Amino acid sequence: MKTNHYFLQAVLLILVFCSFSSVSSYELEKAFKQISEETNSNDSVLGVWKYTMSNVDVPYEKGMFFITQKGGSYDVAVKLKTGMLTGQDVIVRNNGINFNVNFEGLKRVSFVLTVEGDKIVGESYSAIGVSEIVGVRQQPAQ
Repeated sequence: MKTNHYFLQAVLLILVFCSFSSVSSYELEKAFKQISEETNSNDSVLGVWKYTMSNVDVPYEKGMFFITQKGGSYDVAVKLKTGMLTGQDVIVRNNGINFNVNFEGLKRVSFVLTVEGDKIVGESYSAIGVSEIVGVRQQPAQ
């Protein structure tokens, strides 16, 4: 079980590293498969989530959440067109997850999300206002 968590961490670190270089669609799909295969519970917040947001600038409208767990703590990475960001202050309760992300240095955005099957919904809160978030869990390609 611990090996799986270390494996997921390694995949996440590779994705963060690759986001600053060019990442092929094959590499990204391979990472989705590996993380998704480790996440077999539809009621869990764990997994790869493709999302869209309202009321935000174009670079932030669409992206992906990578939510993993190591021991009793959860890690969140947010992939955007502009790169990867790391979630902070991550709290998971029942079918919900809350976390913060620093954009462009010191701009803090708080996320409050709830999982409903293979959908994730919620809001983000920042200095520019509230944004709605809707996402779908990514499944491995068959």
